[in-house]
Amino acid sequence: MIRAALLMLMMGTGATQNTTENTTSVTTFKLLEWNVYWQNRDVWGLAGLIMVNDPQPDIIGLCELTTTMEEMATALSGVAQREYAAQPGRDAWQGYGTDIFYDTTRWEALEGGVAQAPCSSWGGPRAGNWVVLRERFTSELLITGGTHLSACNGGCPELNQCELRNVYSHFDAMKAKYPTARVAWMGDLNQVKTTPMLAGAFEGDLGNYYTFLLEDVSLTDRNTHMNGGAPIDFIFAERGSFVVKDHGSTGQGVTGHRLNGADHFPIFSILTFAASDQ
Repeated sequence: MIRAALLMLMMGTGATQNTTENTTSVTTFKLLEWNVYWQNRDVWGLAGLIMVNDPQPDIIGLCELTTTMEEMATALSGVAQREYAAQPGRDAWQGYGTDIFYDTTRWEALEGGVAQAPCSSWGGPRAGNWVVLRERFTSELLITGGTHLSACNGGCPELNQCELRNVYSHFDAMKAKYPTARVAWMGDLNQVKTTPMLAGAFEGDLGNYYTFLLEDVSLTDRNTHMNGGAPIDFIFAERGSFVVKDHGSTGQGVTGHRLNGADHFPIFSILTFAASDQ
């Protein structure tokens, strides 16, 4: 009954589309991030809440997903009535990262993977996910993925930098292999964006590891954890590489209450690729 109702509810909800202005194709796409809680196995309920958003997301990043990738992809596809696929290279759980799912009618996956962070993480091992996607109509390249940083009482910036260096090593390797690709990544970072550690990350400094500059493209103005407070879930992007069309919380979730079993609330960003300097 629940599955049938969800399917009826989602019929007709559209995905983000390409637009054409002055004969130039502009790739507009929507990212959605959500920490769904590690004990939550209700993939159809999660998929229903993800796909009720209009427009539906093109690329989804889920933290603490402990079902199989195939189960989640099947539920997303069933509710959306089009095919979502799991990122390549995520064959076995390597730790808490950001698992990626994408709309195959819009994107082709070129390669991807997941790697456990070689760090003394708290609350279980941490992982970094990455995937290179090619937009089917414009051939523009996107590197996405993310991670889920350890939470430590009083903070643990050096540990979090170690966890970030893990995923960034793969982002940077993909940038070297695909020079025209832009990066937008997401995750539960277990800290507000004004911490010194994240302030350094915005400037490309991960502690003796230097990389591209960042900007916040989710710009969420409400709590992303059920207990309240400032946002700790984010969608970040390579600075200057995208134009933000819309952003923030999806509006789902009530402070003090779980959302379909999840202890976090979803966020989104709608982006277009910024004009190239070339």
